[in-house]
Amino acid sequence: MTKRNVVVLTTGGTIASILDGSGRNASGAMSGEALLEHVALPGDGEVNVQVHSVLQKPSNAITLSDLVELHHLCSELASKPDIDGIVITHGTDTLEETAYFLDITLSLKTCALVVTGSQRAPHEEGTDACRNIGNAITVAAHPVMQGVGAVVVFNESIFAARHVRKINTYQVQGFGSPGYGRLGYIDGSRVHLAQRVCSAAPLPLGERLPQVAIVPAYLDANSTVLDAAISDGADGLVIEGLGRGHVPPDWLDTIGRATQNGMPVLVVSSCLQGPVHPSYEFPGSLASLEERGAIAATDLNARKARLLLAVMLSNKVEEDISLRVKSFCAGISLQ
Repeated sequence: MTKRNVVVLTTGGTIASILDGSGRNASGAMSGEALLEHVALPGDGEVNVQVHSVLQKPSNAITLSDLVELHHLCSELASKPDIDGIVITHGTDTLEETAYFLDITLSLKTCALVVTGSQRAPHEEGTDACRNIGNAITVAAHPVMQGVGAVVVFNESIFAARHVRKINTYQVQGFGSPGYGRLGYIDGSRVHLAQRVCSAAPLPLGERLPQVAIVPAYLDANSTVLDAAISDGADGLVIEGLGRGHVPPDWLDTIGRATQNGMPVLVVSSCLQGPVHPSYEFPGSLASLEERGAIAATDLNARKARLLLAVMLSNKVEEDISLRVKSFCAGISLQ
C-alpha cells in the first residue's frame, strides 16, 4: 500500500497549551513538534506526517494577516502532487472562521484540508487534544476526502467548514452544524463520509483583507452603533439581524446612506437555523433593507459573511457585489 503524506500546520490554541505558574492554561505555548510527540499516528506506518509550527497564539489573537499567510501556505502545499492532506490545529474560539476562509479561497480538488482543535488542554484530565489530532490526520490521509473542501474534525465527527459552529464553551462536543448535521464520522481507522456540500469555485484572494465590521441588532438598539462602525473606516458591513433579517426601524436611514456611499452591507440572521428572507413588509424588515441597497446573505452567520465579503472586496471585480454574494451563497460559480 502506498503511503499517504499529510502536513500538520500548528497555530496554537488550547490544543497546544501548557500549565503556567498561575494554574491556568498558557494557550499556544507548545510547539507543533512537541505536540505531535504525544499523538498516536494512524495505521502502522501508513501515513507520513510532517509538522510545522506556523503560529503559537490563542485564537482570539488570530488576525486577517494570519489568514492570508495560512492561505498561501496551504495553497502551496495543496499544489504539490505528493501531498494528500493538510491538517491545521487551531484554537476553538475562531476555528470556524479560519476553516471557512480557507474553504472559500482554496482549490482542494486533489488535497484534503482538515481543521481541528480541542476543548481540553493536553495536560488536562480527559483531554481530547491527541484524539482530535489523530482523527484529523486519519481523515486528511483518506482518499475519499479529496475534493470535499475544508472540513472540521472534532469529537470523532466531520463537519463542513461552511456550516460548522462552536456550540459549547467547554464540553468535548464543542462543534456542530445546526440544521445540517455532520458530513460523516471517524471510527478508529474508518472514515465514513455520508454527504457532501455543494460549493462554488474558490474566490480569488487579494494581497490583503479589508476590514468588515459586524453590527448585531437587538431590541431597541440605537443606530449610533452603526454610525460608529461606518465612521471607523470599515470597508463593508454585516448586519446580524433579528429573525428573518430584521433591524430596528430607525436603522434604515443610516443603512441607506452607507449603501449610497458605496459601502456594501450584508444582512444575516442571528438565529442558529434558517435563512434570511423578505417575508415581511414593515420598517426595518429585510424587504425594506433590500430597498435601500442591503444584500441578503443566505445561510451564513455573521462571522462567515464578514469573511466572504472581505475576500470579495480584496479583489476589484466588475460584477455587482450583490450578484456575487447571492451566487456564491447558492453554490453557483460566475464565469
